[in-house]
Amino acid sequence: MIELARVTATSTVAPQRFFDRWCDLDTHPEWAPAMEYLRLDEPFALGARGMLKLVEGRVSPFEITALVPGRLYADTTELDGARLEVSHEALPLGTGSALELVCTIEGERAELYAAEFTDISAALAADLASLVALLERN
Repeated sequence: MIELARVTATSTVAPQRFFDRWCDLDTHPEWAPAMEYLRLDEPFALGARGMLKLVEGRVSPFEITALVPGRLYADTTELDGARLEVSHEALPLGTGSALELVCTIEGERAELYAAEFTDISAALAADLASLVALLERN
């Protein structure tokens, strides 16, 4: 397994609000501009599967691979020869939150994708900052 990115932030907003927003897949394009959509083929739950589409055109199947209510959401995207996981975690920090996004990749073509995805850390940092700003405004 290769760690592609680890991004952290803090917020005055409670962890539950971040968790709720991460699990509301329809809203991801509001704070993650590279995403056109994430759609599930079944009700939202651990193991649920669906499709995601990037604005640049790539369509890939994904699965909810971790779910701890109020705290953690992770999805794993199936690529040709690899699996890309993005984990989103919000922990209490005073009256706000400590936030962490971790992106990993594994599989026979993981090293090839890792070389291609050189901007993923900056993209995740921008997405997280956008979500923090959005929730702190509302």
